[in-house]
Amino acid sequence: MKHLRIFDRKHNILDEIDTYNNDLQYGWALNDIDTASFSIGLENKKCTQVNMFPRNHIEIWNDSACIWGGQIAGLNFDNPGLKVNCLDYLSLLKWRRLRAKTYGPTDYATLLTQMINDTNAISATGVSLGTMASGALQTTRTVANTDFLIDKIYEYCSDVNYDFDVDISRKFNFYLRKGADKTKYVLEYGGTADNIIEKPTLAQDIMSMANSIYSEITSPSLNSLTQSAYSQGLYGLMEDIYSANSGVSVQSTLDNQCQGALQRQAYPVNSFSIKAKDSLLCPFSDIIVGDTITVSLIPYFKFKQTIRVIRMVHDENTGTRDITFGNITFKPQRPVKRLYKNWG
Repeated sequence: MKHLRIFDRKHNILDEIDTYNNDLQYGWALNDIDTASFSIGLENKKCTQVNMFPRNHIEIWNDSACIWGGQIAGLNFDNPGLKVNCLDYLSLLKWRRLRAKTYGPTDYATLLTQMINDTNAISATGVSLGTMASGALQTTRTVANTDFLIDKIYEYCSDVNYDFDVDISRKFNFYLRKGADKTKYVLEYGGTADNIIEKPTLAQDIMSMANSIYSEITSPSLNSLTQSAYSQGLYGLMEDIYSANSGVSVQSTLDNQCQGALQRQAYPVNSFSIKAKDSLLCPFSDIIVGDTITVSLIPYFKFKQTIRVIRMVHDENTGTRDITFGNITFKPQRPVKRLYKNWG
């Protein structure tokens, strides 16, 4: 059984818990906060108000390795037990307001670095900077006193399909693309492998498709149009408009936003979740959110795609995972598909 480590808000160790109910669950989401939960008896000597105080840090350890970290976000008392609900370490950037400022022109890694440093200068979040990928795209952004740091990180990275996380060391990492091509790993339903253990559902639709994206701003006067000739050749012309985010003031930023919207919308959406068991065909130990693997759903018109993992939830009791996939298709020409948003 995995054990839990409890820390105070400044990450000073308080206790270790190795006896709790058999309902531990924990998850990871691409570009979003995910959760963990467990239950413990109120009579357990480790179940104290000091240990279970909201915003204490909590980590899940497997022997000598930390596999999940976050903070206590809620307590549900139900005598004789207590359920503890947690948010992962990305939530340390939540509840933090920005101060009015214009950033740029600069690349996205520098933009996010400056925003986090400015926030930590007001009061430390507990998050430091980790790996910050360099990219060629430049942007200029203006934030207001009423903007929140986490909202702007979501917004700016979503605009151009960049990725980010806060890892178990409480470091913020920025990626041009998180994860790796692991298409050698296969999850299958309806065949000989059958490591998908429950009947999945698969939804495909074109309702949010567009392969020609137009946007304009009145002040300053800017407009942008981006298109996918490959998608138009397959599906015909499908137009949409993009409403630019606040703070856009230069042409390159608007162009980047339109390109990001096109990448998300140019092909039909495949969205589904599966429940899988650990296997040699797809070992949980070598899969993270952001990775691209192969999914084969044989009864569904022999559906087989390389597709990106956007969320995983691990059930410690059963050893299974609920895995959610987002739409991604590798195309022989631009625009190259990236992924896609976003857990609400």
